[in-house]
Amino acid sequence: IIPLVVYHGKDRWKIGTTLGEMIVGYKDLPEDIKKFTPNYEYLLYDLSQFTDDEIKGEAQLRILFTTLRDIFTKDSKSLQDSVFRAVSYLRELDDKKTGIEYFETLMRYIFNARADLTRADFNEVVKKIETTYPEGSEVVMTLAEIFREEGKEEGILKGMEVGAKQGKIEVAKNAIREGMELGLIEKLTGLPKKEIGKIAKEIEN
Repeated sequence: IIPLVVYHGKDRWKIGTTLGEMIVGYKDLPEDIKKFTPNYEYLLYDLSQFTDDEIKGEAQLRILFTTLRDIFTKDSKSLQDSVFRAVSYLRELDDKKTGIEYFETLMRYIFNARADLTRADFNEVVKKIETTYPEGSEVVMTLAEIFREEGKEEGILKGMEVGAKQGKIEVAKNAIREGMELGLIEKLTGLPKKEIGKIAKEIEN
């Protein structure tokens, strides 16, 4: 068995390459205990250090390693370039169905792992895919529809939150006009006492 670590974090790997270096207090263990504690060396592949030329192998493997390498280390524009490079690798696959499935997995992973990517970034990818990898156009449009629906759902939930908050404010206003104590209004509406006081001042003015 050869232990292997494939790393693709945001920062460079700074831990040693033996298990003992990862165990807190390993060096201070008594020798009669240390000899029963495994301290093997493992092979480390820090993907962030690999160039495009150094990433070799079948198309799927190159896509995987390129994406893992760039997912956390690139800005949105550079990451788009990585996506387009991955798409160029997909064209090498003879099995188009496999390529499309792999492409869908790739896109879902990227846009879930990188929450900072915007709708504009996604649209740029869509435009490029439509011209360079038409087989993936349907997948992209399906994902676009999913994101669109998620956006609608988020908007509805946000609207409900705003509506609920406004409803509480109206209840607080009516209660203040009826002379109810601020502490009781706070319990009734769940609004902070400071905000209720502000509403009360607005009513007085």
